[in-house]
Amino acid sequence: MKNKCIYFTTAMDNTSFKEYLSNWKVAPNLSNQNFHNKLIHSLALTHDVDVISVRSINKHYKEKKINAQIVREGNIFWKYPLVTRNRISKYLKLYKRVNILTFHDSEYGFVDVLNLSLLRLAIKYRKKHNIKLIGVCTDSPNNISFTRNGYKKKVIKLAQSLDGYIVLTKKINELFNVNDKPFVRIDGVSEIKKEYLPKEVNGDYIYFGGSLMAEYGVYNLIDAFKEINNPNIKLVLCGHHVNEAKLSEAIMDNPNIVYVGALDYERNLSLEKNAVLAINPRPTNYKIDQYSIPSKTLEYLSTGVLTITVENELLKEHYGSCIIWAKSGEVEDLKEAIEYALKLSRTEREILSLLGKNKVMQYTSLENINKEIDEKLLSKFSLD
Repeated sequence: MKNKCIYFTTAMDNTSFKEYLSNWKVAPNLSNQNFHNKLIHSLALTHDVDVISVRSINKHYKEKKINAQIVREGNIFWKYPLVTRNRISKYLKLYKRVNILTFHDSEYGFVDVLNLSLLRLAIKYRKKHNIKLIGVCTDSPNNISFTRNGYKKKVIKLAQSLDGYIVLTKKINELFNVNDKPFVRIDGVSEIKKEYLPKEVNGDYIYFGGSLMAEYGVYNLIDAFKEINNPNIKLVLCGHHVNEAKLSEAIMDNPNIVYVGALDYERNLSLEKNAVLAINPRPTNYKIDQYSIPSKTLEYLSTGVLTITVENELLKEHYGSCIIWAKSGEVEDLKEAIEYALKLSRTEREILSLLGKNKVMQYTSLENINKEIDEKLLSKFSLD
């Protein structure tokens, strides 16, 4: 199967994203970038892909506009329309700016449904160019922080009108796919890098990278680490949505807790790869867990690092035997899981790490996700 696809997203090629990241005063969420970038690379194994990447800027971005450009990466063409801080100009002129960059010869379209402006743009494109439009559904809009109810309702209504879906959970499919359209459910998308950047933190360390908000467990993790009181190991933190004053107060000049800020994808992977232990302290939340899979945990496993995560039913289905489970995100449970992991022999740790890496690639490698999408989703459209 070799068809051209068009993909509407805010994700970028890794080189462009590294430059983009350097211009932010407050770091953006990296999970969206990483997921969609990998899914695009998975599709590109059997399809030519035009990526319409609509970069987001606001008062926290150093520049007032980002000029249009096209970046070729193999058979992926990353097409970046001009964007400005002027919201009215952005929405009224976006479709025209996309048309300037694109030949209208795609058979399938993919869109990140959680972004309303992208969703509107993709639906307009579908109507004018008669393509099958597939929603990429990574969460419920009701779980997105700082978003108004009116916005959430519009996202759900528009997303329910698409031709097919890629979903992470059964509940996401029930939310968006009300018309019983073709869909495929995946855990996530993972890749194994052939090379990693050199180790940049001296000594042994535990690693956490992700959202540094209280509700995702970072402060409980800090408190659990302090109770371990092991001078021979560090805790390295990386991420976004950080309240730096609150984080500094929690660290309290502890020399073994290192905050490295928000990093690009390659540096983040290097920190994961070289850690003795990676941990996702995100507390169990039934409402959230029905609609999303902790992508950070899958990323840890794919780098071959020993991984701790808090109890999660969806993860246990495929990865129960290769993760060290913290009963909850409470301080005592995190401490107990860390202490258990650090007491494992080198052989035991290597066996668990290898098992985790093999499992996550079995279900979420670029090749397997490509096959799932082609055989279980796109093939159904070709039969119409």
